[in-house]
Amino acid sequence: PEHTDIKLISQHIEKNIGKIATVFHEIVSDDLHIDICHVKSTLFRRYEVLATMGMSAKPMNIPDDVGEPKYLELLFILPKGWPLNKKDFLDENNYWPIRLLKDLARFVHHGNTWFGFGHTVANAENEGQLSTYANNTKFCACALLPSLTLAESTYLLERIPETENIGFLSVIPLYKKELKYKFSKGIDPLLDLFDQYKISDKLDLNRKQVV
Repeated sequence: PEHTDIKLISQHIEKNIGKIATVFHEIVSDDLHIDICHVKSTLFRRYEVLATMGMSAKPMNIPDDVGEPKYLELLFILPKGWPLNKKDFLDENNYWPIRLLKDLARFVHHGNTWFGFGHTVANAENEGQLSTYANNTKFCACALLPSLTLAESTYLLERIPETENIGFLSVIPLYKKELKYKFSKGIDPLLDLFDQYKISDKLDLNRKQVV
């Protein structure tokens, strides 16, 4: 059976991001067990970091000629003070970032596909049916990118052999127009706009659309 390198992943997170305050253990799992750990904000780190632990238990179905890690975990950066207690999770407006992390982690394996730099995932059963993640947001898709907020050392957990390395990508929620723009123009022009509007990977429920 697949197992997650919990110890290595925890060490990597604590060394490069900060002390893990809580791990939200999955009570009921299918073939994948996806835990979410929370690195709490501090006086100096004014945001909450969520990270999956368990997505990298299996390699992704990645083409041989792609130079990206075939093992991956995901990060989500939330504003300082985002409600992250068990009782807060009863409200989807608080819970959706965690749900999204778990859904993405499962989607990649159940869909027998892979995620890499600049991949986007729509919140939709089919093309025309985009829905928002929760009532408190107009975000309905996300892009996966190296974190703009965290140190570069976070991006890769090096294992031996090198083909076993685990990548860490940050989930950046997108608006519908931004998703469409990415499909027509590609990820780089979208990133240029993010740059121009100073959009980071820290969730801002009220951020401007860049398109």
